[in-house]
Amino acid sequence: MIRMTRLLHHNTNQTTSLPDNRWAFLLLPTLKTTNTMSMKLLDNIPTQEWVDARQEYLGGSEVAAALGKSPYQTPFQLWLLKTGRREPQGSTPITEMGHILEPVCAEKFTEITGLKVRNISEPYEHPEYPFLRGNIDRQIVSSDKHPGPGVLEIKTTNSFRLRNEPNEYPISWHFQLMHYLMLTGYSYGYLMILERDTGYFHDPIYIERNEELIAINTQKVIEWWEDHVIADVPPDAMTDEDLLILYPDAKEGETVEANPKLYAYFQQLQKVRDRLNEYKTHKESLEHLLKEELGNAENMTLAGRRLLSWKNSTQRRFNTTTFKKEHPQLYKEFLKETTTRRFTINT
Repeated sequence: MIRMTRLLHHNTNQTTSLPDNRWAFLLLPTLKTTNTMSMKLLDNIPTQEWVDARQEYLGGSEVAAALGKSPYQTPFQLWLLKTGRREPQGSTPITEMGHILEPVCAEKFTEITGLKVRNISEPYEHPEYPFLRGNIDRQIVSSDKHPGPGVLEIKTTNSFRLRNEPNEYPISWHFQLMHYLMLTGYSYGYLMILERDTGYFHDPIYIERNEELIAINTQKVIEWWEDHVIADVPPDAMTDEDLLILYPDAKEGETVEANPKLYAYFQQLQKVRDRLNEYKTHKESLEHLLKEELGNAENMTLAGRRLLSWKNSTQRRFNTTTFKKEHPQLYKEFLKETTTRRFTINT
């Protein structure tokens, strides 16, 4: 088992403080040019140098990707980034907005919980494995409620993502917070979540340190870094996107002869496809029967509970055919050609 300690380089800045305005983020476009607070906030936006430097270590937000648990990045895609085979993505409007809103969320956290927080400008680093690092959003100051400091992880997201999340919050956030607890040695943390599109602050979520999970995940990410980044050996492809990165162009006429194992996969795929087609046909048949009974009605209910609806829906679509005919030159100027690989089954 690895030894868990924390880096001693701390910078205990003053406790976060903002004007008493919980909706300050709605005024950011004007704050940008009218007061000095916006300049302090904008200083927190990651620079390109910061983005490039992330190639040298594994940060908290990348732990889930290394473990194959991120919805946005696979271990293979992370490996491409860390080995310099793919250019790091620069700062985006969403990431910039997240950094701008951090002080607002930190102030709201203090307002809700009564717990004070402070900035820690220096990154934490594992003493034995320096490629394991982390920049925490805020340190929670020791209090009567929580003797000893903690980690505040701030997340700005959208309501759609949370509505479609099967758990209370994404597992990748949990792994990230555990990574920070491992690096700091702290025993607890909080998640503070703000929905960018609605302005809604979720109640802070208290999370205790889980020694077993920390030990397992830390050992796995150490092995991932040593086996793939240091050894320069790519992880296995997990998704079709990975495969398209590996094999973007089909060589015309080249053929692979199926061995018994591949032919067994092919037969299984045929059976699954046929079964899906049967389910699709059955689904469409049942939908037709229900629509027929609905007629002009909009809803179907049972004991006052709505079971389903068949509502009018208006769609606006760009008429590409007409535009091409009326403005052929403009169509050519804005036409974007992309190449992919189409997977088909011959029966």
